[in-house]
Amino acid sequence: MSGVPLTRVIRLRRAGASTVVAFAAIAVVAVVRPASADSGGPDGWGYTWSDSDEPGGPAYDYDFAPSSNSTLGDDDSFVVPIGFTFNYYGIDYTEVRVHSNGGITFGSGGGNLTYNNACPLSYSADLVVPFWDDLDPSNATSGSVYTGTASTTNGTAFIVEWWFMQNFADTGDATFELKLFQADDSIEFHYMDVDLGSSSYDLGNSATVGLYATGVGALSPGCNIAQLGNSYAIRFEPGPSCVDLDGDSYCDDVDCDDLDSTVYPGAFETCDSTDEDCDGQVDEGYDGDGDGWTPCAGDCDDSSAAAWPGAPEFCNGFDDDCDGQTDEGWDVDGDGYTSCDGDCDDDNVDISPVAPEQCNGLDDDCDVQVDEGFDADGDGWFSCDGDCNDSVATVYPAAPEVCDGFDSDCDGVNSDIEDLDGDGFAPCDDPGDCDDSDSSVYPGATDVPDDGLDQDCDGADASTSGDDDDATDDDDATDDDAATDDDDATDDDDATDDDD
Repeated sequence: MSGVPLTRVIRLRRAGASTVVAFAAIAVVAVVRPASADSGGPDGWGYTWSDSDEPGGPAYDYDFAPSSNSTLGDDDSFVVPIGFTFNYYGIDYTEVRVHSNGGITFGSGGGNLTYNNACPLSYSADLVVPFWDDLDPSNATSGSVYTGTASTTNGTAFIVEWWFMQNFADTGDATFELKLFQADDSIEFHYMDVDLGSSSYDLGNSATVGLYATGVGALSPGCNIAQLGNSYAIRFEPGPSCVDLDGDSYCDDVDCDDLDSTVYPGAFETCDSTDEDCDGQVDEGYDGDGDGWTPCAGDCDDSSAAAWPGAPEFCNGFDDDCDGQTDEGWDVDGDGYTSCDGDCDDDNVDISPVAPEQCNGLDDDCDVQVDEGFDADGDGWFSCDGDCNDSVATVYPAAPEVCDGFDSDCDGVNSDIEDLDGDGFAPCDDPGDCDDSDSSVYPGATDVPDDGLDQDCDGADASTSGDDDDATDDDDATDDDAATDDDDATDDDDATDDDD
């Protein structure tokens, strides 16, 4: 946009008439429009823009709309019919909502355009804004908003005029319009006067200009920059003819799947392995662990980056490769349990954390106990490891042998009744053999004095200690010597001796 002097234009309308009957202009020296960009686009839908300073751009041609809305208030809007079907970013519309703050939205829904212009341009609905700023139709010095369909130099167009619209700051007024053309769905902005009497507001310095389409974004020549001018125009043209095979109102050049009506730019992305919103990403926002796989693509644990379809399977109690099996290839004995989930002997199919404990000297149920529940008498020995009588605590392998009627040491021999030396007496007889390994030792045997053995099992070895008899004594069994006998070497006692 080249710099040119501005001219304040005053238009007079005949009261009650719908057409202009007088037009006059007075020049006011004030503001010069700065140089700026002359064209832009295309956007994602193919729309482009050019201004009246651009070769081949639109010519400034201000047209008047036939109908006025004199009741429009501050931050207000109203709905009017277009008069024909207008296609905006692939969607057909027959009515618009006109806003006091310098723009229109398509359809009848939505709220009023706020006084705070969005910079950069964005909105919650399809929007066209030739001059989005805080304008006040209710100001006593404001003109009116005019709408209606009329014939123009470029064909039939729906026109919305903001005529002598005072800004809320009350520094000055602006006059501008937009045109929606029936023939080619193009849009033009024409600016008669955008000098608002303050450098803070002149030439769009506090306004947003452009188009916005839901799911596509903005095509904006600028915002909050003094880029407009008096007697100035901008034209927006749609891209090539649209082919929309799935009827979702998005052309095949931007619809990444024109055979699926749920897929188009800006669609809601679901977790289904499809790029619904056509942003080149699949199921974005659904990969919780960042491993490149989503639950809908087969990630069986989206909280673990180590688990995904085709991941290496480790012995860890998890289904790492998401094939519905846990630790496959790690169960050597095929009992359904691996060493990593508690199998304490993965070479024995009968041993696992759920196996019944057997009395076999093994930890069958992998609870770090062996044969628990099989030691009935609590002596620490089990029937399966040699306890020959698990109801008697004194009977177990290597137990001391006692006379209790049992094979105490579990050696297969009940020493209570066994006569090992064949002398006719067993250790547990009454009286008992005190050395069942020597046949010369048994109760009643001749005890050889002073040989260190208790042959007669009376508890002591026979002894001659204290006698004064010598080798010539001839005492026999019939001797009746008393304790006071004092036989000497000359005694020759016989059965009749009664020594005292």
